[in-house]
Amino acid sequence: MPDTNEKRMDGDWMKLKERLIQLSNLDGIAGREEMVGEHLAASIPQKHFQDEFKNSYFGDLETEKKRLAVYAHLDEVGFFVREIDPDGFIYFQPIGGWWGHVMLGQSVRITARKNNHSYRGIIGTLPEGSVMGEAVVSIDKMYIDLGVDNQEEVVKLGIQVGDMITPDTQARESENGQYIIGKALDNRVGCSILAEVMNYFYTRSLSQLEVIGVATAQEEAGTRGSKVAAPKVNGDINIIIDVANGKDTPKAAVRKTRVLGSGPGICLYDKTALANMELADALQETAEQAQLPWQFDQFTGGGTDAGSVQLYAGKPTIVLSIPVRYCHSWNSMVNLTDCQNTVQLICHYIERLERKLRESDDTL
Repeated sequence: MPDTNEKRMDGDWMKLKERLIQLSNLDGIAGREEMVGEHLAASIPQKHFQDEFKNSYFGDLETEKKRLAVYAHLDEVGFFVREIDPDGFIYFQPIGGWWGHVMLGQSVRITARKNNHSYRGIIGTLPEGSVMGEAVVSIDKMYIDLGVDNQEEVVKLGIQVGDMITPDTQARESENGQYIIGKALDNRVGCSILAEVMNYFYTRSLSQLEVIGVATAQEEAGTRGSKVAAPKVNGDINIIIDVANGKDTPKAAVRKTRVLGSGPGICLYDKTALANMELADALQETAEQAQLPWQFDQFTGGGTDAGSVQLYAGKPTIVLSIPVRYCHSWNSMVNLTDCQNTVQLICHYIERLERKLRESDDTL
C-alpha cells in the first residue's frame, strides 16, 4: 500500500483525475448506463460480467474465499423526453431529484436513441412561471427549446419520447487544480474510486479475500440495480461508495459538516440502512492508524444502495461518503484529495482484514 505519509506518485493520481473527468462527461441516466459501464469494463482489468439489468461485476463471483464487495452506482440524475408539442418545444420527465432553481436557462443534451446523435437545447418556462418571484418554478412548467420551428423538425432529428436528456456540461479542474467541477459527480466519483481500488488489488495476491467490484444501475430511480446485484454477489462485507452534499459553504448549515478536503465520511445512517458499527469502528481505526483524514456522516434526507445490499442477507454493510458541493446540478465540485484518501482507506482496510483472516480463519 502506498506510504500514507507521502502522496502517491503524481502519475498514479493523475489517472484518477483523468478517469473522473472522462466519466463525468459521459451521459448515463438510470436505465441508460451503457457508456459508463463500458468505460469501467475497459479500465478495470478483473474478470467482468454484466447482467440483464446493466449492473457490472468485477472479480470472481464463484470464489470460495470470503467476499468483500465494493459498490458504486453508474447512473446520474437526468431527464427523458415526455412530450414534443406542435411548436417543437420538448417537455421532460425528471429521473432523480431535481430542484427548479438550478435549471432555468441551462443547456441540455438530448441523445436520440434512433441515431445516437446528441442535440443541444435550452430550458425555458411558461410566462406564469416567472423567476422574478420567490417561488421555485415547477419543473412541469419547463420545456426545452431546440431553436426549431415545429414538431416535424424535432422528429426529423430523430428525437422521440423517452430519449435521454442530460446537462450539457464539460468537466474541468478548478483554478487551483485541487477540485474537479462537472456534472454527474453523483456517482462518477464513486465509479472512479471503485476503479482505483480494483486496479490496486489486481496485482496483489489475497489468500483470504476476494475483492468484488459492483457498479450498479438505476440507483437514482429507487436503488433498483442493487436489489438485483446483492444476491449475485452475496458479499460477506459490503462497502458502498457514494457522495453527499457538502455543508461547508456559506449558510449551508449551522454546523459545518461534510467538509471538502477533510476526508471521506463514515456514514452511520441513511433512510434505508444503519451502518454495521463494528465495521464503522474498524474503518475509523484503520484511518487513524494510516493517518488518513475522515469524518462521521449521516444521510437524514435520502437513501443509498446500502439498504438493498444490507437487507439481502444482513451482512456487515456501510457507506463511505465523499463530500460534493452542489450535488444534482449542472456543476458539482469534489476535492481530489477526498477521492484519493477514500481509495487509500478502502485499500488499507482490505489489507488489514486480510492479515487478520490469515491469523484466524474465523475472524471477520
